[in-house]
Amino acid sequence: MELLRQAQAMGEELARFKDDLHRHPELSFQERRTTALLKDRLSALGLELVELGMETGNVALLRGALPGGTAALRADIDAIAQQEAPHEGAVSCVDGVMHGCGHDFHTAALYGAARLLCAQRDTLAGNVLFLFQPAEEVTQGAQAMLDHGLLDKLPQRPGCLFGLHNRPELPAGTIAVMEGPVMAGKSHFTLTLHGKSGHGGSPHKCTDVIVAGAAVVSALQTVVSRDTDPLDSVVCSVLSVHAGTPDNFVPDLLTMTGSIRYHQEPAHQKARRRLEELTAGVAAAYGCTAEVDFHPGVPATVNSSRMTGLARRAALELVGPERVVSPRPDMGSEDFAVFGQHIPAFFYWVGSGFPGQANPCWHNEHFRTDDSALPLAAALLARSALVGLEALAEVPPAL
Repeated sequence: MELLRQAQAMGEELARFKDDLHRHPELSFQERRTTALLKDRLSALGLELVELGMETGNVALLRGALPGGTAALRADIDAIAQQEAPHEGAVSCVDGVMHGCGHDFHTAALYGAARLLCAQRDTLAGNVLFLFQPAEEVTQGAQAMLDHGLLDKLPQRPGCLFGLHNRPELPAGTIAVMEGPVMAGKSHFTLTLHGKSGHGGSPHKCTDVIVAGAAVVSALQTVVSRDTDPLDSVVCSVLSVHAGTPDNFVPDLLTMTGSIRYHQEPAHQKARRRLEELTAGVAAAYGCTAEVDFHPGVPATVNSSRMTGLARRAALELVGPERVVSPRPDMGSEDFAVFGQHIPAFFYWVGSGFPGQANPCWHNEHFRTDDSALPLAAALLARSALVGLEALAEVPPAL
């Protein structure tokens, strides 16, 4: 369609913008250069900048010439703390930081969508809100934008929201449209074991938290293997263990951190309960006491039937049915889901893999995207906004 042809015409420009972002990655809540670049580009398009009082991130509003609802589009802008492996093309210039999840791809795609929609301003029935969100990698940026009054500072609350994420396992040119869970919810935990310290040569006079901790780690494997319905999706992971000082001491304190990921809230609650029970029981069996603290994470990203229908329509208008796929959901987490608690939302995956090549996964030092997919991603976001505005005109209440 014409929208895709327009996006393809700006493909080289979008790739250059993405490469610039890729060379200058910035960690969560530190995306100052990216924010400044976006401010300049969005202002040049004649968009209204919505000031949230945050150091990083951008919100811009396109007002259509005709009355209507408001559709929102979102991209994340931060990078990860990882050293990028050398390769051809754009490589990070910042030691220990890289765009290893493709947020530079998302940012360039959303900017492209803004370009496409601004060209339709005179015939646009409604408004489009562009959210360039910071700090997705720490799953805190969406909530920060809401806490800074995002929904209160808009002339009209968005009636729908669309976002996307690159997917290296899918070849460039494909679009994943999935109903139901797409990305996992996540909660964090800290386990603290208390024992009795002493000399390493007198273990009988001590209560060794390291031995107890090892048993706890092993026991927690049963949260998934024995306490979760095999048809539910749950991951319970211990991700760090901290204990001990000099070699000849038995420590009296051990802490572990980890996370529970899930697609359904009942399975999450059962996993939390069993984690507490197992930790307390195993610790007591080894003569230790235990404390378990849970920390808020993000809910699962779930696409409703109504929003999925709109997204499928937008995708099919851009590519043939053979390139619209529905793979299995992923157990990674996305704070796009936080916006989805307030606005009817849909989350796409867009293929970014090089056909016929090995494509390393997200957060891998060799991760890269096939930027030939950038125009499609830009057109998909733009078309989704237009489809959403059409639906809002037909059914003004929340979708």
